[in-house]
Amino acid sequence: MFDTGELPIYVRPGYTDGRKSINGLVGIIHNEMQLDVLQGGLFIFCSKARTNIKCVLWDGVGFWLIQKRLVGYTFAWPNTEEDVMKISGEELQMLLQGIDVFRRFIPWANVTIN
Repeated sequence: MFDTGELPIYVRPGYTDGRKSINGLVGIIHNEMQLDVLQGGLFIFCSKARTNIKCVLWDGVGFWLIQKRLVGYTFAWPNTEEDVMKISGEELQMLLQGIDVFRRFIPWANVTIN
């Protein structure tokens, strides 16, 4: 695992073509997510099979491409093509361990039965 400190972390909901490399992913960040990758942040993408995630990071001099592939498991990932989601460093660590951080627990006090 790695420490993201105060780095903003952005998740792109839905799947991204797993064959894309840095240039393709930076294009998505700029054109579809409407964010400036050079302003900093960790940008996370998931493959259609949900077995691979790719992370793009600008360090001020160049880009890092970090990839993780699960064996025998899949990542929990939001399905809908919503606006860019922002998660915390703690949520990223949980996500990398296979914990679903996108489905929120609803306490019984907030549930209505019809």
